[in-house]
Amino acid sequence: MTITPNDIYNLIHQGESTSVEIKKCSDSLPRSVWETYSAFANTRGGVILLGITEHKDRPLESRFEITGVSDPDKIETDFFNMLNNRQKVSRNILFDSDFRPVEIEGKTVIYISVPEADYHKKPIYINDNIVDGSYKRSHEGDRRLDKEGLAMMLRDSTDDIDSQILEHYGLEDIDEETLRGYRQVFDTANPGHAYTNLDNKEFLYRMGGYDYDRHREIEGLTIAGLMMFGKGTPIEKRFPLFRMDYLDLIGVKPGGDLKWNDRLTYDGRWENNLYNFVTMTMRKLLFTLPSEGRIVGEARRDGGPLYDGIREAIINSVTYSDFQTEGVLRIDRRDNEIILRNPGLLRISADRIYNGDFTHARNRNIQKMFRMIGYGDNIGSGFQKILAAWNTLGYLRPDLKELEDVKEVWLSLPLASSSKKDEGTSNNDSTVNSTAITIEKGGQEQVNRNQEQVKERVKEQVKEQVNLSDKQKEILLYLLDHPSASLKSCSDATGASAMSIRYTFKKVKSWLDIRHEGPDKTGIWSFEVISTPKSK
Repeated sequence: MTITPNDIYNLIHQGESTSVEIKKCSDSLPRSVWETYSAFANTRGGVILLGITEHKDRPLESRFEITGVSDPDKIETDFFNMLNNRQKVSRNILFDSDFRPVEIEGKTVIYISVPEADYHKKPIYINDNIVDGSYKRSHEGDRRLDKEGLAMMLRDSTDDIDSQILEHYGLEDIDEETLRGYRQVFDTANPGHAYTNLDNKEFLYRMGGYDYDRHREIEGLTIAGLMMFGKGTPIEKRFPLFRMDYLDLIGVKPGGDLKWNDRLTYDGRWENNLYNFVTMTMRKLLFTLPSEGRIVGEARRDGGPLYDGIREAIINSVTYSDFQTEGVLRIDRRDNEIILRNPGLLRISADRIYNGDFTHARNRNIQKMFRMIGYGDNIGSGFQKILAAWNTLGYLRPDLKELEDVKEVWLSLPLASSSKKDEGTSNNDSTVNSTAITIEKGGQEQVNRNQEQVKERVKEQVKEQVNLSDKQKEILLYLLDHPSASLKSCSDATGASAMSIRYTFKKVKSWLDIRHEGPDKTGIWSFEVISTPKSK
């Protein structure tokens, strides 16, 4: 990519920020350039501009003066010599093309692009001192990492955090009832599995919950084993900064007497390990949401994209939690959204995650344990599954962010439609008979009065369906009013994808048969009520 003078002007006019550092430089490198290099590499990357003088007493529009670098070749040589000196910089993560001289106003400005380092390589530090030489970018300044921040970054540089053996923690710290319940679900999900007949110790070993270190001659529960199946007291003593909380806040007003409708927290009534927290929270949370009933064999199985997306979100929060930093794994069920919080920061930027990039989970053994009973996966596609589910449902896009000050990641799952329209709700309980509505195309709609009445009653039934999102109702109402519309025109009018439209048809097929007759562009939609829908 070519860097132009206009690019430099734009950066100067924006001023210094979390991703831009501007430094005066004439014939020698400023010493502080290495602190900025470390800070950008350990945060989200950034650009260093050399050859620009800052006048702090001036307003932003005239604060920075292009004074130029007097000997660009010398600066480049000195820069890369220092960058490749392990006594000065722990690691070189730049390419030659990341250092670019730019001619502007008859002077030379140096543009240095510093990428974010791969989390396996962090921290990038200077002066051969990982404690005092590790920096992070905060606003427009470089800040030395504190003890906790450095420890978090070092933990994040490995992908097997939860495989660490906890000395002096053994099978006596496992809650037998929790492990027995998990194994029953495991056997049901994996009939005939080779692990079925193993004793508990060997089962935990195979699942990553127990391990041996022959070099150190120790054995015991791993972090995964204790956190997943342990008794509450040993977990609290080993990880005193970590806790779990679920709150049902539906209808709860800030400042009111009612603080919550339901809560799952450390109260001595359950063994507060991860398996119990996840399964109990899912039961409580999913009970507050509409379910799509599916018949599997002869049994009804509740689910659909909403349930699947929420399960994926909960497992993501658990498997990316940093148990060794102060924080809470908390799930709030609010009126129009679900908020999930977990301790720890994102290992890559939120933008990269939205674009499909991913990292390995912090707690891969815990991830494996949940995956083996049908919760989540381990191929890094979890967040994309959540986005796809919310897109299918027509909900607003989930919001993922990290809060640096409290060292937590928050994921907000809106339960509101992305439509700007607000559909009314009918209280009409009239029953719709099994009647076909076929509307023919031909300049104007040819329908008799009876068909029009039935169509209106179908619309009322659609509005009353609690298991349909606002977006799904909007799709059906649009097609009832525009039977000659194509999928594309329906998508353009409602903002729903073709996948969302087809999924909507699937959700109502138990009581409403929807067919498209004729060519894609010139055909018509027909609707036949085949049973009385249930509005609850």
